[in-house]
Amino acid sequence: MTVAYILIDTRQQSGSSKSFVTLLKGVKERGIKPLVVVPDQNGVYHDLLSMGDVDILVLNYRPSVYPWHTEPMDYLKFIPRLIGRILLNWKAARQLTSYLREHPVDIIHTNVSVIDIGFRAAKRLGVPHVFHIREYGDKDFYMTYYPSSRRFKKYLKWEKNYSICITKGIQLHYGQENCNRSRVIYNGIFSVKSQMPSHGQGSYFLFAGRIEAAKGLDLLMEAYVLYARRSQDPLPLYLAGEVLDHHLKQDIAKKAANSGLKDKLSFLGVRSDIEDLMSHALAVVITSPFEAFGRSMPEAMSLGCLAIARNTSGTLEQLENGLRFAGEDIALRFETAEQLSMQLQKASQLSVTEYEHITEKAWETVTHLYGENAYVNAVLSFYHEII
Repeated sequence: MTVAYILIDTRQQSGSSKSFVTLLKGVKERGIKPLVVVPDQNGVYHDLLSMGDVDILVLNYRPSVYPWHTEPMDYLKFIPRLIGRILLNWKAARQLTSYLREHPVDIIHTNVSVIDIGFRAAKRLGVPHVFHIREYGDKDFYMTYYPSSRRFKKYLKWEKNYSICITKGIQLHYGQENCNRSRVIYNGIFSVKSQMPSHGQGSYFLFAGRIEAAKGLDLLMEAYVLYARRSQDPLPLYLAGEVLDHHLKQDIAKKAANSGLKDKLSFLGVRSDIEDLMSHALAVVITSPFEAFGRSMPEAMSLGCLAIARNTSGTLEQLENGLRFAGEDIALRFETAEQLSMQLQKASQLSVTEYEHITEKAWETVTHLYGENAYVNAVLSFYHEII
C-alpha cells in the first residue's frame, strides 16, 4: 500500500509533527510505502531525509484558513495575504495532482484538518482521502476555515473522505460521531515500558507548550501568584516552548516582577530535552481551555511525573479515561485559577507515598491507552477498511 501524507509544517516540537513521525515509523515497519508532502526544507524534512527510504515532495502551500490579523498592519495586508494564500494553495493542489498522476497512491492522508490541497487532489484523482483531525481549529488556535467551517464539514461528507479524530470530543465537534467513515484513534505517545521510570519529587512546576493566549497562560499566572502568596518558599515555574505571542510573554514577565516573583519565573524557550525537564519537575501543568488532546499530560505521566490538568476538552477526556481505567483520578484537576492555586499547593505538600500512588496509577493508564503500537495498528487497520 502506498500512502501520501500532507504535513502542515516541519516544526519538530509540534504535537502534530511528533505524532506523525511516530505513525510514519510504525507504518513503514509494517510495509506501507510513504510519500510525504512538506511546505519547506526545515526541521522534519531533515528527519525524513535521514530515514533514507521516504519519498519527499516539497510544495509551497499554506493552511486553508484566513490570515492572522492581530496587529494594525495585519488588517491592511489582510486582503493581499488572503488572495496570495488562495493562489498559492490552488497552484500547490494542481502540482500535487499532477505528481500523483505519475506516482499513484492508494490513500492521501492529511495530517491535520486545516490543509486542503490533499483533499482537492484526492477529489480530482478519485483517491480515498483521510483528514487526521488533531485540533478544534477555532477554539484552540483561533483559526477560521476558508471560506467557512461549513465548507470544511462539506468536505467531510464526500463519499471517499474519511476522518481520524484524536478524541471523542473532536469527533463530536465536527459532527462525525455517527459517521461510519470516522474513527477515534488516540495519539501514540511512547513505546510501552515494563515499569514506570524512577522519578522522585522534583523541584519546580513546568508548563510545556507554545507561549500564546490559547494555552491559558493568563490563568496559570493568576494561579501561580495566588499560590506564591500562600507559600513561604514557592517552587519556581518554568515555561518551556516557542514564543508565538511576545506581548503575552512581556505581560507574564511584568506580572511576575510586580508580584515579587521575577526570580521564580523562567522562560526556557524551545527545548529538545522536554523529557528530561519533565523527569525533574514536581508537576506538569496543563492550562489550555480547549486542548484537543493535551499531549504533554500523557508524556509527563509516562515519565512518572505528576500532572495538574484543566478539567476541560481533551484533558478532561483523558482524565475520565483514567478514572474509568484506574478507578480513581490520575491527576490533580482544576477549573479556576483559585482551584489551580490550591492544587499547586497540594502538589508541593504531597508525601512520597501519596505522590507515587497517583503517578503509578497515571503511568498504568497511559501505557495502556496511548502506546505507539496500538496507535499505529489502529490507523493501519483503518487503511485496510478503506481499501
